[in-house]
Amino acid sequence: MNCLITGCSGLIGPHLAEHLLQNRVNVWGTYCSRAAILPSLANRMKWLPCDIADADDVDRVLDACRADRIFHLAAQSYPVKSWSDPVRTMQVNVLGTLYLLEAVRKRHPACQVVVFGSSAEYGNSAAQTESIPETVALEPDSPYGVSKVAADSLAEVYSRAYGMNIIRIRPFFVIGPGWGSNVFVDVAKRIVEVENGRADSLAIGNVSAIRDLVDVRDAVRAIWTIAEKGNAGAVYNVCSGQARSIREALDIMLKFASKPVRVHTDKEILRPLDTARLVGDSSRLRQLGWAPEIPLEQTLADILQFWRTESQESLNWASAVQHQQ
Repeated sequence: MNCLITGCSGLIGPHLAEHLLQNRVNVWGTYCSRAAILPSLANRMKWLPCDIADADDVDRVLDACRADRIFHLAAQSYPVKSWSDPVRTMQVNVLGTLYLLEAVRKRHPACQVVVFGSSAEYGNSAAQTESIPETVALEPDSPYGVSKVAADSLAEVYSRAYGMNIIRIRPFFVIGPGWGSNVFVDVAKRIVEVENGRADSLAIGNVSAIRDLVDVRDAVRAIWTIAEKGNAGAVYNVCSGQARSIREALDIMLKFASKPVRVHTDKEILRPLDTARLVGDSSRLRQLGWAPEIPLEQTLADILQFWRTESQESLNWASAVQHQQ
């Protein structure tokens, strides 16, 4: 089987690629910057440059890999950035999805496409229920959320109109060791700076928010399970179903620090709108035989250790360069 992962960088992409390789799948991945390719994956899969918002680029990639299954991860994935650059967010997330679906329809209509949405699609509807099922109304509260609703709708329409094998997933707050950008990565980096004497405090934004936190390794198992067992045309939440406050998770991570870390609130980090509670109903996913396995404490410890290792490697590299000069 040939599998293509669009946007195979960040947090989910490399973990998903590792999972596919372990299942003896031929893996192709797209990237915008070669710097995003992890050394551990550089020679174990095939890489293609691609701007997902360029239709010709997308066509070229599909002609090259002739994928049997596509995991469409390529996106502008940061809600905060969508406020400062809503145009690019729409170009990448909406037009990028449209170009991919069109290319599959014209070139490889039998290919399965797993389209990655987001829990941000639910937005204000989250206030209506303790755990959000896939069937609630979508009420996004950021340009990013709007872009994901539009991409989700395109995927659903193409599935109905053309009989394409498209499955939509809506991941909640996926966290874990690896490259990416979220509050826990920012916190881990800052804790490491404090531990190394390069900082003396940690700035935080809104930590009262309630979120459904999913370890990236559990999320990857869920994604593969959905691709293997899910129904074409359906949508699945990727979530634990458990509510945890950002404050609670932050306190856990601070306990793992090797020295005390002073915390203060920075208003510049706050979003114009921020959903107070976003917890998913995982019933549909669990019916496929999936369940989360990794406890939150382990996830947070692994994130911190990952960035400790990255920091030490950076220091070693800087030291080596200095000695060569």
